[in-house]
Amino acid sequence: MTNRSPSLIWRWPALLAALSIFGLLSALLGQTGIWLQLSWIALTVPLAVAAICIVRSRN
Repeated sequence: MTNRSPSLIWRWPALLAALSIFGLLSALLGQTGIWLQLSWIALTVPLAVAAICIVRSRN
């Protein structure tokens, strides 16, 4: 077992959480224009990462 700092362990989960929060807020606050596309992208990325991790864990 390696000793990794908490910043290395929580870097990606924190980034995905921030991206999800941004996506939810942009979907709530901006109903049209670029905000709609940004919200879809920001909410799709964490789902895609989760799907990739699930597929990799089954192999």
